[in-house]
Amino acid sequence: IARRTYPVTLAIIALNVAARGGPAALRAIRTERLVGRIELGPGLAGNDTVELERPLHVRTSIHLGDRALVQASDGRTTWTINPFAGDSVAHLMDADQARNVEAGADFDGPLVDYAAKGNHVTTAGVDTADGRPAWALNVVTADGLHDRYFIDMQSHLQTKWTGERVVNGDTVVFESYFRDYRRIGGVMIAFRIDSDTRGRPGGQHIMVERAEVNVPIDPSRFRMPR
Repeated sequence: IARRTYPVTLAIIALNVAARGGPAALRAIRTERLVGRIELGPGLAGNDTVELERPLHVRTSIHLGDRALVQASDGRTTWTINPFAGDSVAHLMDADQARNVEAGADFDGPLVDYAAKGNHVTTAGVDTADGRPAWALNVVTADGLHDRYFIDMQSHLQTKWTGERVVNGDTVVFESYFRDYRRIGGVMIAFRIDSDTRGRPGGQHIMVERAEVNVPIDPSRFRMPR
């Protein structure tokens, strides 16, 4: 890391929020729906839909063939239906999975109003993300997730994320790259997200084909079926 004077954390966050569209535009988004394709490996691809609604409602539906994996939260209950693990009905997620899903329900992200959310953010210096200089921000969320966000020094948009998670009792590091940003409803949305697990084979590629904001979403979409 080169020696230089780093902007303070608040200044980096302000640049990122402005690049995304500004605080007023971000807060004006009440719902969001992303529809596209997901690739999980050779010959394994399907349709992917992510729906979000304030406050902290999220649902991800991945359709592979005639089966659909669902992960969702209504802000109180976080649940899943995973036919690939033999599920036929909805059930509560375990605590480690639930924390990850619930973190994704905040579509403003952990940097916006981070102190009010109980998140701790520090500047880690200048790094490289996707071959370009980026500020690295360490984030410890209120519920204990440890993440690092990379903010491109030219566009001021987030280009990379890494996060420690517990999977089947093991701590792993996930990383995602955010590409092909487009302005939808006054805010910038990444239309391609490429993810992998550090040190493990395989990866995940999401290509958004349609993004909508402030569209009606049935509240039952987020509630766990009885």
